[in-house]
Amino acid sequence: MTEKVFACVSAREKEYLDFLKGMIELESYTPDKADVDAVGDYIRTFAEAHGFDVKVVPFERAGNGLLITCNQDAPMLPVTFTGHMDTVHPRGTFEEPLCRVEDGKMFGPGTQDMKGGIVVGMLAMQALMDAGYRDRPLKLVLISDEELSEGLSGEPGKDFIRDNARGSAAAITLEGTGDEQRITVGRKGSIRYRVHVKGKASHAGAAYSKGISAIKEAAHKILNIEAASVQEQITYNCGLLKAGTSPNTVPEHAEFTLYNRYWTMAQRQEIRDHVEGIIATSYIPGTESTFEIIGERPPMEPTESNRALCSHIMRISDKYGICEGMHEHLQMSGSDAAYTTMAGAPSVCSMGPLGAGAHSTREFIYIDSVARRAKLMAAVVAELPEEFGK
Repeated sequence: MTEKVFACVSAREKEYLDFLKGMIELESYTPDKADVDAVGDYIRTFAEAHGFDVKVVPFERAGNGLLITCNQDAPMLPVTFTGHMDTVHPRGTFEEPLCRVEDGKMFGPGTQDMKGGIVVGMLAMQALMDAGYRDRPLKLVLISDEELSEGLSGEPGKDFIRDNARGSAAAITLEGTGDEQRITVGRKGSIRYRVHVKGKASHAGAAYSKGISAIKEAAHKILNIEAASVQEQITYNCGLLKAGTSPNTVPEHAEFTLYNRYWTMAQRQEIRDHVEGIIATSYIPGTESTFEIIGERPPMEPTESNRALCSHIMRISDKYGICEGMHEHLQMSGSDAAYTTMAGAPSVCSMGPLGAGAHSTREFIYIDSVARRAKLMAAVVAELPEEFGK
């Protein structure tokens, strides 16, 4: 069966690469629901024309989700792939044409993160169907606001992922990778704060002593919060700061945003105690501070079932010489694999194509890695032991 599946991947490779080029040519900046929905419509049309069943899952603020399935009546536990259709790039960031091919690379927004991964999943599923595989239901769950940690779709978006992963024999997130040897079994979670600081405005010359600087207070808070960062454990980062009205005014208002990352739910409480204690402390007398939590993604904890799925993928890769020497990896950044792990499904991440430059205008994938990864994913499914995930 597996060798037949490989032949089916090769036979479909060109049309799926053309499909990927068309997807990349469509803008899909996360907050732009209309653009993300256009990408979803493009995927749905292609998927239905290629024999898949597609369900559109509407979201009010985020682009609509897609559930792409086949073999729905198969007898064994399903395998679920997950991905996202949105990118971090506002419309107009890239020059035309958005998709460019040269020297074996495909450049453009979302090539690695993660439209290329969507194609890997669909091509693997297509090849399994073409080869006559009927043992397990196959699902591809596509969310539309992963880059904002489901901040637009909210709990319904997270539930869409969790509900489809629950009861799966395996859940594989198809984020692109910069190292084909790595199989991600754990990722950091994140919690984002927006902090508001209020002081008192005054003339910075004639009435300097009467002012209370919100910027100065914010600076104390930021420095004290970030001082606790440890690269391999918890990290605190202030990535946005808005403050002041003019150079000659003692600033009355300051606002900053923190993005904090951690490995375990126990560390989440450590973050809250640290950050909220400092926010509650006034370093400059007369200042007042408040905060709101504006986004969270739980960690993908490296469970034993995640490691078992990783071992299966390593065995398949070595068996067929697809990518020898693969090994488990803990990733510093987050992904929706956190939700599949929370749902109890054996989960791995970073199974999309090889490339580099994610979240930049230099983003690309190696074109030949799309089919290679699709073959690996199809073989992983075709040879997944019957008892897996039970």
